[in-house]
Amino acid sequence: MKKLSILILILMPFSISADENAKEKRIAKYVMENIQKDYVNCYSFYKVAAESFKKSGKEKQIIESLEKSADVALKYNYDLGEIMGLNPEVMAQMTKDKVDTFVNLANKDFSSLAKKYGLVCKNLVENPEQRTNYWENKGKKIIK
Repeated sequence: MKKLSILILILMPFSISADENAKEKRIAKYVMENIQKDYVNCYSFYKVAAESFKKSGKEKQIIESLEKSADVALKYNYDLGEIMGLNPEVMAQMTKDKVDTFVNLANKDFSSLAKKYGLVCKNLVENPEQRTNYWENKGKKIIK
């Protein structure tokens, strides 16, 4: 019995560490999945916004800025997807579907689309660490 108690005491920190490690991995996966979705959404938002601004005759500089932000979001979308092991064709289809969804939303009510995604996407492109921290904190609350 004494040997069993000693063995349990020795192995206990490793099982706690293994549980913590598994939790950290689940949180990391949660963060990556959500950030990748954010980048898909932001790419779609920026592409739709740039096209809408082109049609309305807005300044070329604004349109170029939106297109540059779309390019940044697309690059990070694919970088994360690659890290996550997503097939490039699947990512391309997901992105196309999301752009189509955003086109429909913009046609119905562009200002609501801009209100929902404008600031989030601006912050994501300019300060991705902030959004990563947001998802990490959320993940820590829901993943036990």
